[in-house]
Amino acid sequence: MNNKITVKEILIDKYEEFKEKNWYRVPEILKEQIDNLVKKSLDCGNIENGFVEYICQECGDVTKVPFTCKSKFCNSCGRLYTLKWAEKQQKNMLRVGHRHSVFTMQMI
Repeated sequence: MNNKITVKEILIDKYEEFKEKNWYRVPEILKEQIDNLVKKSLDCGNIENGFVEYICQECGDVTKVPFTCKSKFCNSCGRLYTLKWAEKQQKNMLRVGHRHSVFTMQMI
């Protein structure tokens, strides 16, 4: 039995309630953008929004892979974006030893 609650479930259950309570705090210019990001995130991976179909040439097995939203806001796509970014940064780093120092100032 899976008792995990997903971000998608939270958005489905609580987004409208959040808007009723907090929407007045959000600048007008951002409201439409936020709504679009939430909608994209909720529709992410929905096979009704399109997919790629792969068919095995030997056995005829069919696999459908739904399109994703590729948004940084989306829990699954954003994670993938972050992993790719970290991998890119690792390749760009110099292969040298590093030292870390912390300096603090004290007011007398």
